[in-house]
Amino acid sequence: VMGEQDDREGKVKLVEDLLRIVDEEARGSFQGIVRDLSSAFALFRDTYGFDTGYVDLSEGGLIVLESVCSQSKGTGNESLGSLMRFIGLNPGDESTYPFTVSLGLLCMPSQEAVSYQGEGPGVEEGALYFVSGFTETGNVGDLKLYCARRVIVKPGSLTSEVKVDGEGLVKEAAKACRDFRESHSDLVKSFNESFGLEPAEVVEIDEGSVGVDLPLSLSLMEPIKALATRLKSAVSEERPSLMLLGVQCTGGEGEDYVLNASEDGVLVIGKRQGNGCLRYFMVK
Repeated sequence: VMGEQDDREGKVKLVEDLLRIVDEEARGSFQGIVRDLSSAFALFRDTYGFDTGYVDLSEGGLIVLESVCSQSKGTGNESLGSLMRFIGLNPGDESTYPFTVSLGLLCMPSQEAVSYQGEGPGVEEGALYFVSGFTETGNVGDLKLYCARRVIVKPGSLTSEVKVDGEGLVKEAAKACRDFRESHSDLVKSFNESFGLEPAEVVEIDEGSVGVDLPLSLSLMEPIKALATRLKSAVSEERPSLMLLGVQCTGGEGEDYVLNASEDGVLVIGKRQGNGCLRYFMVK
């Protein structure tokens, strides 16, 4: 029995220590990026009406800021319903789900104006998308920063051609995700208090089951990449591809402390909070 007690105390200390280390590294790494890209984060807030903590580099070298709101199935939450109707979908139809909305900015530092004029709205691979032209947003070092707005809406199925206006889509999608986040404001606030950062994704998994999370860039944040690599090496020889901070509320009971490494090399470490929700980070 004493051995079990010692094991539990060791597990609790390890989880607490790792959560603290990840918190400190995430906040420290993120603050520098926010300083450098303050004009882009301000544009995101002005465009969509709330903040995001997600920033990364695309394969093409563009800086991406993004927030996602998603319903895995119809849960009775009407926040995304207006957007569904705007693009001709029925919120009561099961084929509408899963329904995911991505609100983003694509930004490029450049010495001269970026001439790309944008494209869409159009449907590609079952998703409705719109990308605006680039506008000058501010500076990054000696370069000017140019950003374009990007909205992607992916329903369970898009059976007919969608005819919508691009500016209207930005406005409707922003309002829908704003309302959706507001409907889970207690969880968004809990994430913010836990990690000191804004979550990027708010997901209704099922009725009464909601998660908010923030993927951390391994390409922009070197200290995070180094930390993820060290943690990943404990469970796998592969390099990490993703590090994620999250708070998940499922309404069910669970362990107070989670320390789990799966066979495919995914490490999940978490602690249950006073409200019954799990605060965790994952390295994949």
